[in-house]
Amino acid sequence: MSRALVVTRPGQGHRVGNVEFLARTVDTPLFNLGIVVLAPGQGVSRHVHDGEDDSFLVLEGTLSLTVGEDGRRVEAGAGTFVLVPSGTPHAIANDGSADVRFLNIHAPGGFDERIGLR
Repeated sequence: MSRALVVTRPGQGHRVGNVEFLARTVDTPLFNLGIVVLAPGQGVSRHVHDGEDDSFLVLEGTLSLTVGEDGRRVEAGAGTFVLVPSGTPHAIANDGSADVRFLNIHAPGGFDERIGLR
């Protein structure tokens, strides 16, 4: 089955809070791609994605991650890629004084629908 070409221009993605989805489950069941901006002090508490990898490519700032059962701390600056495998507990935060901007990829797709995008 052939799918349609998807072109998402800057600022034209589908928004849920501070996430701008560029590729949604309706576009491809294989992954979701979003741009996320976390203001200083913002974050997402410890959670697990069963059956779904969660990855981050930091574009600006430093993203703080706490990963795994042992709570390993990772400071991911601009240009850093982090892949959190399915089933791995993790939390993200902006502990800095400036916004953190990153690409967030969930594979397979479905994350967008779970947080309210239809």
